[in-house]
Amino acid sequence: MEVADRIVIKMNEHNLSQADLIRGTGAGRATVSGWVNGTNKPSAKHLDALVKTLHTTVGWLLTGAKDLGQNVQVVKTWDANTPLDDDEVEIPYFEDFSFACGSGSVGEALETSKLRMSKSILRQLTIDKKNAVATRASGDSMNPTIKDGDTIHIDMGRKTIKDGKIFAICHGDLFYAKRLYNLPLGGVRIVSDNSAEFPEMRITAQEVIDQKFEIVGWIWQIASIESW
Repeated sequence: MEVADRIVIKMNEHNLSQADLIRGTGAGRATVSGWVNGTNKPSAKHLDALVKTLHTTVGWLLTGAKDLGQNVQVVKTWDANTPLDDDEVEIPYFEDFSFACGSGSVGEALETSKLRMSKSILRQLTIDKKNAVATRASGDSMNPTIKDGDTIHIDMGRKTIKDGKIFAICHGDLFYAKRLYNLPLGGVRIVSDNSAEFPEMRITAQEVIDQKFEIVGWIWQIASIESW
């Protein structure tokens, strides 16, 4: 999920128009339009006013994480004794079962902990809680969109290819995160963002069956942690 997607979520949640963002931030019409359609991101000059207008935080707007004061709080795990907030649910997190953005991961998924997720975000995206899971990504075939060690959130209820969206897939008993595109007659185009090192693949409808190609779910959020 990109910054523009989160802006739209909050606009819909609070019934805000682009005119409301213009009034709230003092930014120009073209600038605000760029925020909403994703052609540009909010600059530091407008960021504080924008999050105030959207009734959110800098951390959530930029990364999908919560915000504590001036510090971005990354996705955190919780033990069974920590009470949930009214707008929170817990989803499974498979820490030791990574989806490869590279050569492929194989193994059995074992839930190691839970992550907290806002009910309103799941509701806005029409994601059923029982279909929401998170795991780690490994490798660099999806750079710069997904980096090694990022946390990816998967909606296992969405398995129909929408061209250009990123999906978690199983292909030949290996697990990957890739962009998918429909091809004529039931074929699938499998694309890495780091196409220079990882050329795209095309498989026919028969190869989908023969190569045990399966869509696990749509990757709807990517949470990154930057190091110094």
